[in-house]
Amino acid sequence: MTEPAIATSAHPQRKAGTKLPAAPEAPRTPSTTGWLAFSALAWLLVTLLFYRTAFTGEAGDWSLVMAAILLPQVIQANLLAGAAVGLWSTLVLGRRKPWAERGIGRWVVGTAAGLLTGTLASGAVLLAYGMSARAVGVVAVAVGVAGALGGALGAIRPARILAAGLSATLLVLVFLNVVALFSTPLLDAFGSGDTAAERYSANGLLAGTTAIIAGLLAGLVAYWRIRRAAARSGDTPKWPVYLAAGASAGLLLIVAHFCTRLGVAQLLSLAEGEISADTEILSFIAASRLNTGLVVLFVGAITTTIAYGRTLPKAVRD
Repeated sequence: MTEPAIATSAHPQRKAGTKLPAAPEAPRTPSTTGWLAFSALAWLLVTLLFYRTAFTGEAGDWSLVMAAILLPQVIQANLLAGAAVGLWSTLVLGRRKPWAERGIGRWVVGTAAGLLTGTLASGAVLLAYGMSARAVGVVAVAVGVAGALGGALGAIRPARILAAGLSATLLVLVFLNVVALFSTPLLDAFGSGDTAAERYSANGLLAGTTAIIAGLLAGLVAYWRIRRAAARSGDTPKWPVYLAAGASAGLLLIVAHFCTRLGVAQLLSLAEGEISADTEILSFIAASRLNTGLVVLFVGAITTTIAYGRTLPKAVRD
């Protein structure tokens, strides 16, 4: 009885015990970073157009105070756009030019891409906003610096953590601005009344609730993005990856807050010669913005960690 023949035509010259050649690595560039950069730029454009009326000079020196209040939104959008464009640029150029993905080359490419984004946004400010030359210069410089800093952040690795954090940040910014649009009916729902104490309490409740919801959104989106990236690459990230991704949106909001402090101070110094700005209200807004970033950071990180834990086998969780 003859033994069945073993087919060897696929590897006729391969000796026993030799390893097959490794399969080519999958592209390192995430398939969604291009869309992420496009979405971040689109949000920056929407932000610049939406807040254009607040930056015009029709309201006199009060426009400087409005610019100081609304400048953080523009800085946040530009920081996000610079980081997204910087991430996409370093990944795409790094596939063709290895030096652009290693060492200082990656930081140079990311910063340059973010600086270009900030420069274009600054140009829009200079052309469209009808404030005084000094005020326009302050806003333009602040926006340009934010873009360059965002580009530098886009060079941070691992790329999938940054991409997940930027996606979460985009959703958080959209959510925060939608809440701001409907702030009046929402404040009424939280018990705002005629007294200063009632308004202060309603503002605090609304800000806290908004920050918690934003943190939950950031954590869920970051978790989903990491899971998708892991499914494409076939690996299994550990919990610190999810923790870092969930915290990224809050970190970006905190960085944007400190980027705006210098620009806001300069705008108010230009306005204080003609008007008396309510420094307590401005301080409250700044503190609320920082607190929002901190809450989003912690809630986002906790949310992604819990979501990751829920995917573990029961024996591992126990």
